[in-house]
Amino acid sequence: MDVTAVEQRLRERIGLDPGAAGPGLVARAVRARLRALGIPETDRDRYPALLESVNGELEALIEEVVISESWFFRDERPFALLAEHCARHSLSRILSVPCASGEEPYSIAIGLLDAGLTAARFQIVGVDLSRKTLADASRGVYTGNAFRSKDLAFRDRHFRATPTGYALDDAVKSSVEFRHGNIVDPKFLDGEPPFDVIFCRNLLIYLDAPARLSALGHLDRLLTLDGLIFVGHAEQLGSLSSRFRSAGESYSFAFERMTERPDRVEKDRPVRPQLPAPRTPARLPAPVERLAVAWAEPPREPPIPLLDEAARLADQGRHDEAATLCEQLIRRAGPTAQAYFLLGVIRQAAGRREEAERCFEKAVYLDPRHDEALLALSAAARRRRDLPAADNFLRRAGLAIGEGPTP
Repeated sequence: MDVTAVEQRLRERIGLDPGAAGPGLVARAVRARLRALGIPETDRDRYPALLESVNGELEALIEEVVISESWFFRDERPFALLAEHCARHSLSRILSVPCASGEEPYSIAIGLLDAGLTAARFQIVGVDLSRKTLADASRGVYTGNAFRSKDLAFRDRHFRATPTGYALDDAVKSSVEFRHGNIVDPKFLDGEPPFDVIFCRNLLIYLDAPARLSALGHLDRLLTLDGLIFVGHAEQLGSLSSRFRSAGESYSFAFERMTERPDRVEKDRPVRPQLPAPRTPARLPAPVERLAVAWAEPPREPPIPLLDEAARLADQGRHDEAATLCEQLIRRAGPTAQAYFLLGVIRQAAGRREEAERCFEKAVYLDPRHDEALLALSAAARRRRDLPAADNFLRRAGLAIGEGPTP
């Protein structure tokens, strides 16, 4: 099926890079829409014209191609760093884009509440392209698939079991505002006051170059001068924009500004709403300390100081030293998925792609559900133009068509 015209329309509307989302994505979406419209596949050549002439069809197609799977506290370290950041600053506003069906913004709210912050201390805005997932987010009822963390005590505190799933407490639901939006729209959140923290994870990798540039411009505009931005593990923001650098927190994938542009000063920003001033103690509140300790390492791996040190060296660009530490760790403590994954990231940053791919393969061998390594292998396969393999790795990472982050 030739879907070139349809792909081009999706590029124009949502900036989707079809190759990044997996081979056959758009063709499968078109088949689904033909079935929904009652049109036999033998008449598929009519679809590009229908896309322009049938009211709402483009939006229906977009719903088919967006990838919207998420789960609560996906990659725990960002939420731990966020809690620490909130405890030390007058944090007021947090943006989650894309927010899918609400797991990420609700995780933010739960993490802050469990850390001892009151709801008056923060505002959370979740934005997504899919109206369907936004409706699911507002409903706030989730199946067991949304709970994949090692520690599920938060579910007992903030959800109640119902015949249709786990229903989120109204107190948490009321702390998040959901909006429909398209990050490649020139007027995306136009006039919105800036955010202290932005979660924009696993979105940029699905955009083509012009759309990615547009999205980065919006993120730059919407982030406060001293704010933090969290991206996905496969998205090195520092390599995409010279304005940002790693915040230096291992496994958090958090970035901060390098320096402020001379032509942009805070007085030109919209005035942010004033929230009640926090009473921040000299040290972190006990709940935040416990949270930071509980989430000190990614799940499935014990805390290993050498691994933290290797990640710190890698963040500083000291790749040879970081790789040596990883190799020492593997020799001393035995092979672990996280050690091999970090070594793969280091090798890749140093331009040694074949060695990096072998490290990612070892990580997946040790942990078949290691999402970061699977995504890295998918990207490597795509560079070799082995699209079936790339798609397979995406599926194994839980990013199969219709099952991953929203482009």
